[in-house]
Parts: sequence; structure tokens; C-alpha cells
Amino acid sequence: MASKITMIEAQKRKGRFNVYVDGVYAFPISENVMIKYRIFKGMEIDDELKEELVNADDISKLYSKAINFLSHQLRTENEVVKKLQTYSENEQHIAAVMQKLVELKLVNDQSYADSYVRTEVKKQDKGPSNVFYKLKEKQINENLIENALNNFYSHEEMIENCQIQADKIFKKHKRDAYKNRLDKTKLALMKKGYPTDVVLSVMEDMDFQVDEEDQMDLLRQQGDKIWHRNRKYDGMQRVMKTKQALYRKGFDMDDINSFIDDKNMDE
Repeated sequence: MASKITMIEAQKRKGRFNVYVDGVYAFPISENVMIKYRIFKGMEIDDELKEELVNADDISKLYSKAINFLSHQLRTENEVVKKLQTYSENEQHIAAVMQKLVELKLVNDQSYADSYVRTEVKKQDKGPSNVFYKLKEKQINENLIENALNNFYSHEEMIENCQIQADKIFKKHKRDAYKNRLDKTKLALMKKGYPTDVVLSVMEDMDFQVDEEDQMDLLRQQGDKIWHRNRKYDGMQRVMKTKQALYRKGFDMDDINSFIDDKNMDE
């Protein structure tokens, strides 16, 4: 004799029901699954259908989890999969949910990459290489990343952003010698993902200038400290070590010699 569904009882949670078979609680089910399979009191049910309903309900619950996860912000396919794996170990169920999400365009790595690139361009911070690798870390296909960069990070925007960052970085290192300020600015721009040729071009076009008297004051301040630190050395050795230290800091050799001459005169 075939088993029958004898009762369908609403749970406290909206859209969830308990199904009883032959008077005994059998399994929970969502409203969507119940409608899809046309489940009703009195219908016959075998083990195969019961298993199918249980699997469908698991997928339905996972889908709801995914929708909730996606409601806060854009997510990559990999991020959604990782999140679903915290709720289920059934890879087939996760794959079924992902297929539905992709078909409905609720998850789209190209859209994610496009949005990410547009946001980073507006921030005027990262160069294209850093943007590329950030998206690569999110497991987005390289072709999709290239598409996004080509469409939403123009050469003109890259130049403008590089100029903005160059100005900020150069000002940040105002306690450094002019040469070191330039070197640190170039290195920082490259670390931010701007191409070397673009960095060199921007640095040349911006033609950073500093006040010579300010540079000399800075040299004296740092030179006095180094000169004092080298007091244990005698004569020429003290002079050479001080010169070497100041040169490594990026100061001009003529200015260094002038500073040393003043020191020798004082002593």
C-alpha cells in the first residue's frame, strides 16, 4: 500500500511547512518546492519522490541563503560558492544554486569586475596592474578583468590618477632630500600598479621643484646629526663617512661639500 501525505503543517517561519506521511512527521519543505511539485494532503508519495523533495528543499534553502548574501553587495561567483560551502557539503546542490543564480544574472563576474574597476578609477589610487591583481585574487577570469580594464580604465584616467598620486606622495616625503623624494615617489607609484613608462612620463611632465634654501636647511639638520654621530672618527674618516651618509640620503654633492667646509671652519 502506497504512503500518503496526511498533513501539511505551517511552521512559525514564513514560507516553511512540515509534511506528515501516514500520520508521522516526514520532512520539512518550502512553499516554493511545495508549489513546484504540487504537494497536497492526500497525495501518494514513494521513497523516490520523498528523496527528490528533500533535495529540492535543501537547494531551495541554499538559494535563499545565497539571495540574502547577495542582498548586501555585489559578489563574485567564488565568494558565493565559499559562502554556500559554510552551509552545505553537497557540491551538487551548490552547483544547482550557482547555475540558477548565473542564469538569472544575480551573480556575474563580468559585472563585478566592471563595477570594481569603475570604483577604483573614481578613488584615483590604484593603477591598472594593482586593480588586475586584486580581481585575480577574487578568482575572476583574466579575460573578464582585461575586458573591464579596457572598457573602464582609459589611458587618460590612468595618467590623471598617476599625477594625483605623484603629487600626494612627493608632498608626503617633504623631510627627504629632493633626489630621494623623486625616487620614493617613482617607487610608490609603481607599487600602486602604474606602468613604468607612465610613471617616468608623469614625473617628467610634473617637473617637481623644491626651494634650494629649504633643501640646504634640511641637509644641515640631518648633517649635524650624522656629523655628531661620527664624532668617534678622526679627521678624514669622519668627513668621508658623513659625506657617504648624506649622499645616500639623496643630497647634492656640491651642497654636501659646502656643509662639510662649514663644519671644518667651525672646528
